[in-house]
Amino acid sequence: MREFFVAFRSRSDALRFFEEISSYRVPAKIINTPSSAGVGCGLSVKLLGKSMPLVTRVLERMNFGSVIGFFRLTDSGAAVRL
Repeated sequence: MREFFVAFRSRSDALRFFEEISSYRVPAKIINTPSSAGVGCGLSVKLLGKSMPLVTRVLERMNFGSVIGFFRLTDSGAAVRL
């Protein structure tokens, strides 16, 4: 898996997570949650697959109740829950 995104129910939590994960120098981007995911507040954080272990630890430590889950985009543009 090359890239994935974390979808949130809260825009402020998405931004807080982005700031926190960026402080670890993990490449990340704020993106509009793809409509094919059918979830969330409209903001997600896109990351590289190799970052998943650290991302998981940071999310557990920050204890966000608004995390919907991890998704990846298929070649056709459909979002698939991981």
